[in-house]
Amino acid sequence: MNDVARFYDDLSENYHLLFEDWDRSIAWQADVLDGLLSKLCGAGPKRILDAACGIGTQALGFAAKGHRVDGSDLSPAAIARAKREAERKGLALRLTVADLRMLSGYHAGPYDVVYALDNVLPHLEHDEDLEAAVREMASLLAPGGLFLASLRDYDVLREERPRATTPKVFGGGDSRRVVFQVWDWRRDRRGYRINQYIVQHRPDSRPETKVFSTTYWTLTRDRLTALLQRYGLEDVRWLAPEDSGYYQPIVAARTAASS
Repeated sequence: MNDVARFYDDLSENYHLLFEDWDRSIAWQADVLDGLLSKLCGAGPKRILDAACGIGTQALGFAAKGHRVDGSDLSPAAIARAKREAERKGLALRLTVADLRMLSGYHAGPYDVVYALDNVLPHLEHDEDLEAAVREMASLLAPGGLFLASLRDYDVLREERPRATTPKVFGGGDSRRVVFQVWDWRRDRRGYRINQYIVQHRPDSRPETKVFSTTYWTLTRDRLTALLQRYGLEDVRWLAPEDSGYYQPIVAARTAASS
């Protein structure tokens, strides 16, 4: 996981540049995800754990909606940035550096919702690491609590093996920013190396290019569903973007309700 931590450490001060307007994206995601929680869990404030919060894109939005939010991430630099952003926005969050595979050593449940969004789980290559992450997340849920994760549709991507994402151009005139990824696939289709490019055009200067690299592994729906069920999660359902309103497929599951 050192490669993953280094990727997010290096990206933390530039992460907002992946969005046209990061603050606006925080608000949009909060609206979509809060609506999803209301649909799945009922309205009202909840105790939430963001198990891989990064610089706080979802955690900040949930806190602004009135939820009680704890967050952790493998990257110390990302957590430091998230703390600064929470202070800037006047939001109260408990944020700490923690490995996704050892969450219970840093957080005391139970939580109504535990989630890991933005394609986090596919960073885990080995079965034992993925199992540990799912087990730890499930262990912190209250009876009837909700597990959420989002990830790319690897059932499709491992067959298509795209080589790059479509470039996005933000800004205008001489102050433009181009954001895209180049993907280098393994021959066995088990994973791919991404190279995240951020190219900034500024007036009266040459473009500045930054590249950040890490590896993802193709986590299929059947494999993740089986893991969730193995660790006591029920009612596993997959929500496509057209169903949830979110930009990636989401898997939702629950712990058994208390008798």
